[in-house]
Amino acid sequence: MKYQNLITVFCILLGICIIPAMAADSSTAIEGQLGVTNVAIDPGVFMYGDSGTVKVTVTNTGTTPVAIARAKLYSNELDVMGDENYGSVGSIGPGNSLEFTFTITADAADGIYYPLFYLDLRDASSLRYRVPVKVENTGLSVSVTDRPDAFTSGKKEDVTIMVGNPRENTVNGVVITPVTNGYETTETSHFIGTLTPDQAADATFSVTPYMETPMEFTVHYRNGMNDHEVTTSVPVTFGIDRKQAETVLNNIVITSEGDHYIITGDVTNAGLEDAKSVVVTTGSPATPVDPYRSYVVGALEPDDFASYEVTFSAEPGTTEIMLITSYKDKDGNLYSDQISVPLSSAAVPDKGSPGAGGDLPVVWIVVFVICAAVVAGVIYYSWKKK
Repeated sequence: MKYQNLITVFCILLGICIIPAMAADSSTAIEGQLGVTNVAIDPGVFMYGDSGTVKVTVTNTGTTPVAIARAKLYSNELDVMGDENYGSVGSIGPGNSLEFTFTITADAADGIYYPLFYLDLRDASSLRYRVPVKVENTGLSVSVTDRPDAFTSGKKEDVTIMVGNPRENTVNGVVITPVTNGYETTETSHFIGTLTPDQAADATFSVTPYMETPMEFTVHYRNGMNDHEVTTSVPVTFGIDRKQAETVLNNIVITSEGDHYIITGDVTNAGLEDAKSVVVTTGSPATPVDPYRSYVVGALEPDDFASYEVTFSAEPGTTEIMLITSYKDKDGNLYSDQISVPLSSAAVPDKGSPGAGGDLPVVWIVVFVICAAVVAGVIYYSWKKK
């Protein structure tokens, strides 16, 4: 009898030792059949103040269902929202997956943070997984790649803006908008769209400044679902464009013709751009008269030249008149230049010819005197010989 009691006590003690061991093995088995199979973070890299999502996918690779009590995402540096939605998850069947999405806000300095994804298993232990989240506050790079050397008030010019993405993640919705302040633009905005890491795109705006205030261009873009913007400015200083067309008048000859004058010469384009609709005429105190009140030369390419002829009249006593040249650029902007021309340089008709009058009587008088002297000499010689 005593021997049987000892066997019973031994079996009880053995059961006490074996049952916990079996329970521990079951827990390990249940925990081992769950795994984090995917993590998606949007945006890929946060900027300061950005909000985004962390989506964790858990898959049951075992053959039995696993009951899940709750899921949470813990972080001391980032603000986490949405984990209250997973206070009671339920179970995940064999071969199935569950996605857990949390909203986080990156109110933290640049760096890499590791919030903890925690899955509380109802009948066993838990699943823990660290999710790396990067915060970097570098924005898009904006630069001016082309602009005129100097602006001219009221003249249309092209300004090219380049936008580059130095970030590690893609940004989208990139739009360049000019901030009109003292100038006009043909384009109200330029849509670029998506910029992948290290990608750049540019946009050209036709601008017409009216005052010397900086032109501003704002680049709007989205990092995930967060709006951002960056602004660049272009200083405006009025001056002479070194590339623009430049008309030069040469070989100027003024000839007096009755009651008016004639000016002839050459006009040359000494600039680097085409001069269109080139016209030469005279200005006050000269009065343009027919047949060439103004002379239309037409278009002149750089280093090209053409002849002109204009006619005008001037009041007696006028010492100089203005010779005016005008042309247009490719955008229709009108330019003009003028030089003064002294009338003292005007050539007069040759009055020394026989048919010109004026000095002709003097010539004939001289001829007459010579002839008379010859005749007188002949008469005197004949008389003396007698």
